[in-house]
This record gives sequence, structure tokens and C-alpha cells, in this order.
Amino acid sequence: MSEPQAGELEYRSSQVASVSFPDRIIELIVMPYEHETVVPYHGRMVTEICSRGAYDGIESRNDRVRVNRDHDLGRTCGRAIAFHPSRAEGLVAELKISKTDVGEETLVLADDGVLDGSAGFALLRDAAGRMVPGAETWETRSRRRLNKLFLGHIALVPDPAYASATVLAVRGQQAPGPVTPTPNLDRLELERLRAAYAAIDARYG
Repeated sequence: MSEPQAGELEYRSSQVASVSFPDRIIELIVMPYEHETVVPYHGRMVTEICSRGAYDGIESRNDRVRVNRDHDLGRTCGRAIAFHPSRAEGLVAELKISKTDVGEETLVLADDGVLDGSAGFALLRDAAGRMVPGAETWETRSRRRLNKLFLGHIALVPDPAYASATVLAVRGQQAPGPVTPTPNLDRLELERLRAAYAAIDARYG
């Protein structure tokens, strides 16, 4: 199997519902199976469906798929640690978010419902770079079915494409214990979050 060039990747998004701060692991549906979505494709709008089994075999790529912000490979914020392609609802992934500034911001914004998950994918190709037969089929001129896909990366973005895809579970959430007052740290964290939100508003507002 050959990996596609960055320009060949297509992007499809799904919703993030909640975040685990203790374990820093998010479980989400990367792409739902057998759900229609309308997307732009080469200058026109088409209906697209991801077939059940389109990501079969992706388990072998555990730890190799990175997570970034806004499909910007320079803003990596974590990695996929497990894939579950046989789940009924779609391709499910568990993401481990890094302990970096962009990772911390990502956890906060995802928990606030500001960010969604997005798949950077391409049609599957063989080792010679040829598209695998049946990787896609066109049921009509404007209805595309995705049958065999390669997942390049997972991004966290502010605009979902699949309304039916959500985070399924948050692992390891813990009940809060006694809180020690930290007014100075709280003030600095509040200032940092306000700056992060202002940057997002400036970019997407």
C-alpha cells in the first residue's frame, strides 16, 4: 500500500462531545458508516456515503496516525492509540492528546464543544500507487460511495460534516477531590484561555 500525497487527502468531520482530562483520551467516530452527507467534490456538491468495512485492516496502523489541529501538520497535538473499524456506527478511534500548549488548548476547546473531529483520508492504493479496484463507486452522477480508504491523519476542527457522528465515551473520568485555592494560577489560566478563544474568534469569526 502506498501512502497518498498531502494534496490527495479529502477531509470529513464529525462531532466531539466530551473530553477526558485525567487520561487525555478521546473516543470518537472518525467517519460513520452508511450515513449520507453532502460535500463539495471537484467544484460541485455530491452526496457521499462511507461503506461499512471501508477501513478494514487499519488496526495495523495503531500509533502511526497523528492528530493535529485544522489539518495543519505543523500543529500536531496527539496520536491515535487504537482503532475499531468493525463497530456498527463507523470507524471508531481512541486519541491520546499530548501534554503541550496546543494539546492543552485542544482539550479545553473540545470539552467546551468548540472543536470537532475530522478525517484526512484518501482512496486506497496498492504498493505501486494504483488505486485499488472498487475503492469508490458512483451510484449516480451525484452519489458517491467510499469502499476502501486510507486514513492519513485525524484533525480537530471547528466545522463538522457528519451530524450523526459523535464522541462515544470518555475513559477514566474521575470525581473531583478537595480543591486547594490557587488564585494566581487560576488568573493566568483564565488569561491564557481568553487569548486562545480570541485567536479562534479572529480566525473563524
